[in-house]
Amino acid sequence: MMTNEVKFFDNRQRYLLFVTTTNEKAIISEKLSHLISELKPSKPALKIFDAGVGDGAVLMNVLRICHQKFPTIPIYVSCKDVSMEDARLTIEKLADRFVEHPNMVFTISNLHYSEAGYLKSNNADKQKNMNWSNISLEGNSSFGFYQQLRQLGPLLKENWRVEENKAGNTTYEKPSVLTIYRKDQEFSLEQVIPNIENSINEFDLVIVSQAYRSRASVEKKVKSVIMPMTDILAPNGKLAVFHSYGGDPGMKAINELWPEEEPFPNKGHDIIQYMKNNLEDKAKNPIKFRDPEIFKYKLRSQPNEINSGISTSLVFSAWNACTYVAQISDQMVKEKEADQSYIECVEKVIRNNDGLWFYDEMLIAERE
Repeated sequence: MMTNEVKFFDNRQRYLLFVTTTNEKAIISEKLSHLISELKPSKPALKIFDAGVGDGAVLMNVLRICHQKFPTIPIYVSCKDVSMEDARLTIEKLADRFVEHPNMVFTISNLHYSEAGYLKSNNADKQKNMNWSNISLEGNSSFGFYQQLRQLGPLLKENWRVEENKAGNTTYEKPSVLTIYRKDQEFSLEQVIPNIENSINEFDLVIVSQAYRSRASVEKKVKSVIMPMTDILAPNGKLAVFHSYGGDPGMKAINELWPEEEPFPNKGHDIIQYMKNNLEDKAKNPIKFRDPEIFKYKLRSQPNEINSGISTSLVFSAWNACTYVAQISDQMVKEKEADQSYIECVEKVIRNNDGLWFYDEMLIAERE
C-alpha cells in the first residue's frame, strides 16, 4: 500500500490530462459562484486568495464571476504554486481578465501555505534573498497584455527554482513574488499593490482545491493547509475547501485492482471536528462551519464512444482519472499497465455507469 509520503503530484502529465478530460474545475467554479454572491468586500478591494492555483482554470472563472458581481470594485487576487509551469499557465490566462476588469492586481508566489498569505518567508535567511518583481502592463488590449505576459517565462524560470528540504519534500530555492497590474491603473491602485514591506493579508474569499494528499491524517491536513488559510480570513471572510471523497465508480475500479487501497481515510466531518476541538483563540472572531456538501463531476466523453464500442482514448482517460483521483503511485500504475489488467476493469466500470464520474466534498468555513 502507498504511504502518506508518496510524491504523487510530481507527475505533471497525469494532472494535465485529468484537468482537460474532466469537468471538475467547471463544477468547482459553479459551487464558488454561490459563495461569491454572499461576499461583502470592504475597502480598498475585494480580496481573493487561491491556495494552490494549478493551471489557473478555477481562478479565471472565479474572476469572471467576481467581475459580474462587483464590476467596479478593485480586485486583489493573490495565489501560490511551487510549480513554475503552473505559474506560467496561470499568468498567460490573465490578458482577458485585465481587459474586462482593469482595476485588478494579481500576485503569485511560490511560498508555503503558512507564508503565502503574508508574502513573506518564515525562513529569515531565505527572506533576505526574496525575489520580488512588479510588472506594470502597458496599453489596454488583450493581445498586447498577452504578449507582455508571455515574455515573463525567463523570469519565472529563474525565480521558481525548487529544491528538496530535509524531509525530502519539494520546496522553493528562493522565496519569489510576482505582482502584475495595468500601468494606467497604478495611481488608483496604490493602496492595493503589495510591496516587500507591506501587503494585504486578510481575504474575503480563500480557495483550497485538492491541496493535500488524501491519505494524510486529519491533523496534517489541518495544521499544514487549512489552519493557515483560516488565519488569513477577513471578518465575514469565507474559506472553501475541496477534496476528493470516494464512494464513486472510479473508486470501484481502484478497489477491484487494489483491494486493500484506502485513498480517503477521513472526511469533511472529521476535519471540522478536529478544528472545533483544536482551533486556537476561539473567542476572537470565531470560525463557524457549514455542513459538508458532496457533489458529482464526470469524465467528458462522446455518446458514441460508449454506445458503439469504448474507444482506446476513453479507456486511457478514464484510467488516468481513476488513478489520479485516488493518488495511486506511478510505480503501481506502471505495474498494471505492463500486464494491461486495467483495461477490462475500466471498460466494465464505464459500461455499468454509462460513463465515469467522481465525488468531491466541499467544506465552507466562515469567520464571524
